[in-house]
Amino acid sequence: MTELSSENNTQDTLLRVEHLCQYFKKGKSVNKAVSDVSFSLKKGEVFGLVGESGCGKTTTGRTIIGLYKPTSGEIYYNGKRIDNLGRQEYKKLASKIQMIYQDPVSSLDPRMTVFDIVSEGLLINGVKDRSLIESRVYEVLEMVGLAKGHAGRYPHEFSGGQRQRIGIARAVIMEPELIIADEPVSALDVSVQAQVINLLNDLRDRLGLTILFIAHDLSVVKYFSDRIGVMYFGRIVEMASSQELFDHPLHPYTRSLLSAIPLPDPVYEKMRKRKVYNPGEDGDPDFLGEDTALFEIGEGHFVRCRENIRDSLFGTGNENG
Repeated sequence: MTELSSENNTQDTLLRVEHLCQYFKKGKSVNKAVSDVSFSLKKGEVFGLVGESGCGKTTTGRTIIGLYKPTSGEIYYNGKRIDNLGRQEYKKLASKIQMIYQDPVSSLDPRMTVFDIVSEGLLINGVKDRSLIESRVYEVLEMVGLAKGHAGRYPHEFSGGQRQRIGIARAVIMEPELIIADEPVSALDVSVQAQVINLLNDLRDRLGLTILFIAHDLSVVKYFSDRIGVMYFGRIVEMASSQELFDHPLHPYTRSLLSAIPLPDPVYEKMRKRKVYNPGEDGDPDFLGEDTALFEIGEGHFVRCRENIRDSLFGTGNENG
């Protein structure tokens, strides 16, 4: 199977993931958390990775950043393969790839002040000038909407939204090129979610960030992402630009997800019918067999299915892994 050649081999590509697999063994059983996932991110792009809980999207992000060693597949950053780097080699790269975690409570050490949390990365990377560290910490805190006076406080003294801003500051202070945002707003109130998303949008424009945005809320992903990949049972089943995916969903699982999005319209909500995806049942073709592949149905629009289903439902297309 060929790679996503229309996207991958350009100078603008910052991250490229090829046929990534991440399996976890427990006794004799094997959990295929991520199975044959391929995608790429261009510099300055936000790529949304969506799917229900347990589909493998968080595992994909953690494997990319090096928290898990991939079972197979390859990960390229700025054209250089990084999944096989040694510990010291990866340490040099780590400052360029940062992660924002889902839970703003457990991801912050309760025994450390905000100053210590945000400055820790600088210290690990050998910065020793105290005045430089202080100026960078205060600058970044202001950048994420916190005050200089917050630096001496502890995480428990802040609200959930403020804690997430501390987590964002910890990532941004390292001047990364790529941020992996693992459901950064799912634990927050709806009103606070909008504030954090707007903050990420501002930082993206201000710092030229590239973001892998992992989430399960499609309405948030649509607003924030340039392109979206839909994951189901460890595989990407559809991938397209944000607008194209919402306007012309092709995979039955994507249609099922979109049908579940509530709208602030009581008339629509009263009439809305949820589409349930049952692979191989209720007349639904099986899009998930081992012999499926991602086919490019339209320009930049990929759908996972069998070749015969592609021909019968979509006409001919290009196979892309």
